[in-house]
Amino acid sequence: MGYRFAPVYKKGVKGNYQLTVSEEAWRTLKKQAQLCYQENAAIIKRLQRLELIYKGWLNNFRLGNIRTKLKKLDEWLRNRLRYCIWHDWKKPEHKRKNFIGLCIKQNQAYA
Repeated sequence: MGYRFAPVYKKGVKGNYQLTVSEEAWRTLKKQAQLCYQENAAIIKRLQRLELIYKGWLNNFRLGNIRTKLKKLDEWLRNRLRYCIWHDWKKPEHKRKNFIGLCIKQNQAYA
């Protein structure tokens, strides 16, 4: 099913457990996300594919306590997305034009 029980540690209280997502389920989610980034597709298509995976996965595991792991996963996804955009720009001239298009001053875009 993908869930596991983890004990909740509170002072003076014993026997409380919470639902968390198993490590195997996290690994499969990360593998699915990696496959999206390995595709040779446009950024918009990658984001749409990631959105489908993410929504389905979150709906499946919404009962579990996954807030901190989702923050780490979000950091990883944003970093990979940043890398993909940077890689798509390739040449310095494209990078400069895209920075200027993002409202960055010309002298900073050249740097």
